[in-house]
Amino acid sequence: MKTVTKREAVQGFDRIGDLAHSGETVVVTHGGKPWVKLVPVLKKKSGKSAAAFKARLNRISRKPIRGASEVLSRLRR
Repeated sequence: MKTVTKREAVQGFDRIGDLAHSGETVVVTHGGKPWVKLVPVLKKKSGKSAAAFKARLNRISRKPIRGASEVLSRLRR
């Protein structure tokens, strides 16, 4: 997380915006106190990501994984 003053944010908004866009959270302070938080907008996840994750787990696992509850039980071990 990056912290900048209000003046720095105004004078370097392009740089601050680029930081937030690249995934960095930026807190802007005013009078030494947090004033505004800039956070990246999360991209919408596709339904394929869960299937891809399950496929990767199946490749590295000795036994095929059947569902989410099985994934969670293996992670808890």
